[in-house]
Amino acid sequence: MGELDADTAPALREDLAVLAARSTEGLLVLNLSGITFCDSAGLYTLLGIRQTLPLADIDVLFTGASAVLWAAADRAGLTAHLDLGDGP
Repeated sequence: MGELDADTAPALREDLAVLAARSTEGLLVLNLSGITFCDSAGLYTLLGIRQTLPLADIDVLFTGASAVLWAAADRAGLTAHLDLGDGP
């Protein structure tokens, strides 16, 4: 996955919107183990995913959150809101 920041977050949002529109499963599992950098735009994107997809009857499961993502979420006070699962 690489970096999740102001440059890459819009593409992720677009890709997930397409997946959500096509979803018949009602569950999106997003493996976050490959995130090597995450800024506030990336965190905001993940938070948006966490909050909006359930409104479309799509549950979200974040798995494998990288240590980098955990650190960014912790600094922002968002680990509980993002529900990243167990620590890295």
